[in-house]
Amino acid sequence: MCESVCPKSAISVIRNGKGFEVEISENCAVCGTCSDFCQFGALKFYRNGKEGGIYTEILKEELGFKKVDVNPQDCILCSLCMKTCPRDAIKVVRSVDLKKLRRGEISIGEGCIECRLCVENCPTKAVKIYHGKPVIDESKCIYCEICSKICPMDVITVRCDSCRIFEQAKDAVIGTVIVDESSCSTCGMCSEVCPTGAIKVEKIFEGEQEWSKERCVEDCTVCRDICPNSAISYVYDPEKRVVFSDRCNFCGTCERYCPGEAIKINRRLREEIEVEFRKVERSKKKEIRVREVCIGCGICESICPVSYNGNTIEIVNGKAVGRVSEACTACGLCVVNCPVDAIEVKELKEKA
Repeated sequence: MCESVCPKSAISVIRNGKGFEVEISENCAVCGTCSDFCQFGALKFYRNGKEGGIYTEILKEELGFKKVDVNPQDCILCSLCMKTCPRDAIKVVRSVDLKKLRRGEISIGEGCIECRLCVENCPTKAVKIYHGKPVIDESKCIYCEICSKICPMDVITVRCDSCRIFEQAKDAVIGTVIVDESSCSTCGMCSEVCPTGAIKVEKIFEGEQEWSKERCVEDCTVCRDICPNSAISYVYDPEKRVVFSDRCNFCGTCERYCPGEAIKINRRLREEIEVEFRKVERSKKKEIRVREVCIGCGICESICPVSYNGNTIEIVNGKAVGRVSEACTACGLCVVNCPVDAIEVKELKEKA
């Protein structure tokens, strides 16, 4: 994305092993456009002490754009959004006011025989025997009524109001939801799991995904495995069909690494902002390296969607053999699935 929006073609992103390298050339105009449209928080740009480039003010201040909007009226602070977010972009801070949650009435009568059943069974250690009579610390008492139920002489009477007045619960839990928008990739998983519909996710881009059945490589799963938003699935009816869900943020990762060039992503900004998306020309040559620790299991060869006629990686004499290949798409399936971490794939730059 940063490559396609950079007005000076100053950014180059290449696969290097399991990760990526980003190079910024001297052509950089320090405009911050790359940072504004990076949906994964990988690029940060600061201008006059403030984070964001020339489009940040337009998006946030003029258009009022927010990736994630949480309605405090509907939010119940359950934290399901925080637990589900794949990018740790949501934090739920909450606390319970026990004084609001636990309410009731306690009365102590005469006739205590100091059996200490109340003391031994109090879950919060709120009960003590003092001068032959039970004393209850109300700052610790949760009005569970255990002591009153087990007292053999009916000396203690506890009435729990909170057990019967359920409306108090919503006032007892207080907190807030904090969203790190720079890390949010607008996958919408938080909105999917929110039980009250309190979270709304707005995507910065809209567009279409085009899939070509004729170009799709049989049994290939690269697009599904590499999608950072888990937005791709397969349907077989009876033949394979690639399906894109609403989680797609039109980043184009699937398009870049599809070995059959079967996917095309068309994107545009939802708002009327002039941004030109340029086509990025990529090097066709990839270097596949295999270290001596290779055990010749063959997983790499079997999982590679374009390993026809040994044009990417193959097993020779019980070992995987790497090479410089134009067929390799640097999808990384062989790298991440190698059980002994023996493979590296690097995109080679075209010589000027």
